[in-house]
Amino acid sequence: MPIAHIRKPTTGQEPWRVAKKIRPHQRGAIKLSRAYGEDLLCVRYRENPDGTERLTTVELIVERAIIQKRHDPLVQFKIWHDELDLRRQVKARGARYDAKTYRWELPRSEVLRLGLRQRIVGPKP
Repeated sequence: MPIAHIRKPTTGQEPWRVAKKIRPHQRGAIKLSRAYGEDLLCVRYRENPDGTERLTTVELIVERAIIQKRHDPLVQFKIWHDELDLRRQVKARGARYDAKTYRWELPRSEVLRLGLRQRIVGPKP
């Protein structure tokens, strides 16, 4: 199924409409697939606003890299006993309750995503 959208104009140019987007194994992209091999992600046919000119563009992989994730420390934070909705949310994210300290534990990034920065008490001892 062709995807059509309008590209935002750049300096001094009218937007070119994407008339068709195809995958490397589909008709219309096989020749380009042979030329670019496994690095070809997709082929797009763009038309100028008048429909009098067509561009063929390709999307290529130029680099692959392994992502080295940073260590995300567990932090402790407070939730009051009457905040049941918030408790359900943090449990759904994998939080655990520490009965010794009366605090909840979750990776720091998750606590920040939930908007609970002010409730952080400290890292897990």
